[in-house]
Amino acid sequence: MAVAEQAYQWATQDNLLADTGISIYRVMAGFALSAVMAVPLGLYIGAYRPVRAFFEPLMEFSRYLPAVAFVPLVLLWAGIGESSKIALIWLGTFFQMVLMISEDVSRVPMSQIEAARTLGATNGEIVHKVLLRSAMPGMFDTLRLTLGFAWTYLVVAELVAADSGLGYAILQAQRFLQTDRIFVGIITIGLIGLVTDQSLRFLHRRLFPWAKK
Repeated sequence: MAVAEQAYQWATQDNLLADTGISIYRVMAGFALSAVMAVPLGLYIGAYRPVRAFFEPLMEFSRYLPAVAFVPLVLLWAGIGESSKIALIWLGTFFQMVLMISEDVSRVPMSQIEAARTLGATNGEIVHKVLLRSAMPGMFDTLRLTLGFAWTYLVVAELVAADSGLGYAILQAQRFLQTDRIFVGIITIGLIGLVTDQSLRFLHRRLFPWAKK
């Protein structure tokens, strides 16, 4: 009951919708930046062995670095504005996304590549017309999973000189021992994640009906 009362108070008096909106913006901006960079890089890492040999050790090394350890550096380099929060979410998702997409590409059956070569396809055509299209269902699933990673880094991102957002509100509630408010923030993030995940599952079924989901 205390959690329900706190949810009502936060929604009607303390701008729950505003906190939710700014958190969604930060997560989506960091995630979109990761996707724009990771999809082409992961595609070429999975397609070309020399590219894989060069980039994969760097990605493997980088994905084990804790994003929270970069908070001081992000503050120095990006300041205390929105860019610092987005940068931390990018750090938490980009490297995993690259490696997972490269694995999606590497799982494309060799028979499809050989058939394309038999028909006279160039290397570029194989990458864009065979590997990319065949790996798309798996890549879409990878994006769905890494969006969940982005939400888990939200609280870390809002540690950085934030004055709004769900993560910031949870941290403020912790300082004042407001456990009911903490639960409201956690449940809100969980509900947003659930709605987003189910929406992407539905979109996956519509875009790739041949893929079993």
